[in-house]
Amino acid sequence: MTTLASSTPTPILKVSQSPTLLIIILGISIRFIHISLLYILSRLIPSFDSSQSLISLENFPGLRWDAIHFVSIVQNGYEFEQQLAFQPLLMGLLRLLGQSVAYIRGREIEVVDIIWSGVGVSAVAWVGASAILYKLTVHLYNPAFAILTTILYMIPPTPVPSLPYTEPLYAFTTFLSIYLMIVKRQYLLTGVMFACSMGMRATGIFNILILGGVGLMEGLSVDRITPKVLSRRLLTRSHKLIIPCALTVSPFLLIQWYAYQSFCYQNEGPGRPWCESGLPFVYGFVQKEYWNIGFLNYWTIPNIPNILLPLPIFLTSVLGIKRIVLSCHTTQRRPHVRSEILVLYIHHTLMMLLLLFNSHTQILLRACITDPVIWWNVAGSAVNWENKEDDSGQDRGKIIGGRGYIRLTRIGKYWIGWCVIWSTVSMILWVGHYPPA
Repeated sequence: MTTLASSTPTPILKVSQSPTLLIIILGISIRFIHISLLYILSRLIPSFDSSQSLISLENFPGLRWDAIHFVSIVQNGYEFEQQLAFQPLLMGLLRLLGQSVAYIRGREIEVVDIIWSGVGVSAVAWVGASAILYKLTVHLYNPAFAILTTILYMIPPTPVPSLPYTEPLYAFTTFLSIYLMIVKRQYLLTGVMFACSMGMRATGIFNILILGGVGLMEGLSVDRITPKVLSRRLLTRSHKLIIPCALTVSPFLLIQWYAYQSFCYQNEGPGRPWCESGLPFVYGFVQKEYWNIGFLNYWTIPNIPNILLPLPIFLTSVLGIKRIVLSCHTTQRRPHVRSEILVLYIHHTLMMLLLLFNSHTQILLRACITDPVIWWNVAGSAVNWENKEDDSGQDRGKIIGGRGYIRLTRIGKYWIGWCVIWSTVSMILWVGHYPPA
């Protein structure tokens, strides 16, 4: 594989005989080094915030911010209303693995068992997500673009892939769901895996848009999508999507039912406001009550630095969305865009708007590893693809491959530099329990 150069053109990326195995080996090596650095730094940097001491007196590098809630839920279940913002699947898995480790060591489960189980799960899930991202990108684009996308994915601007957080496992289950749906056409398995994603993060409920959109429009190019075609496909295909869609949303509904039974039905004191609503969904209430989540609520002067932190992701997303919109205007000089890619881009656009206007915007720094479109946007912007065999001006995302040359763009240099610098800074901030997280 040839190194990307910024000055003179270099031969286009040559993919290894076993690129998936190469990705797995590289991913394991990166995680091992990163986890080792986190452990060493935790012994050198004192913690600014002492909230982890409520769980353990030992300074575990994985015990920060939301992970404190996760460990508390693993140990004691959902004790406090604000904990209902976190979906239960990761905590259940950590409980199972922690008990297994404790059993092997011949003692009761301890915080150390939970933390290192979470670190291991996240590292393995992230490596798996990297491999699946490569295979999915090969199917939708081609090997050269896929290997570039995966390399960029492996230097994310966040330490989360080495931490007991939900994002790595959410990324793995989401990427696998999309792969099963688009490549294998296994809609029932897709519904099961999307349900696992939903069990990790509540935002997984929006994956139903991907499932429904791809299910209705699979195999079409954008230029063939018309109201008549959509109506016919809605009548002939919607029946096979009912069970997968029901599976996708079921974990969200189950946690709402559990919350009502635990915090409302059995509560002998004054009822909470969400308990008295017509649809007693606790998730929205908790996000508003404890984290002030709402439209433009985060847009205040003190939060400007946090809003600007993920700006490179938003900028590359704007460029990627622009490219896909232009590609949808089919001409003789542009290839047809697959409907599956369009659906993924629509979902991506909605999630970017949600994170920008209705969330704590800086969480995109860790949520970026859960969206494949972000990395297609980055790969498309980071490199100028000069293909000798095609001078027709076709969209770069579609002509990558064959004999040609690549050149690292200014955006690519800035992106790689930003990722390296911010991932280092964020690792130190995480260990010291400093915001943002």
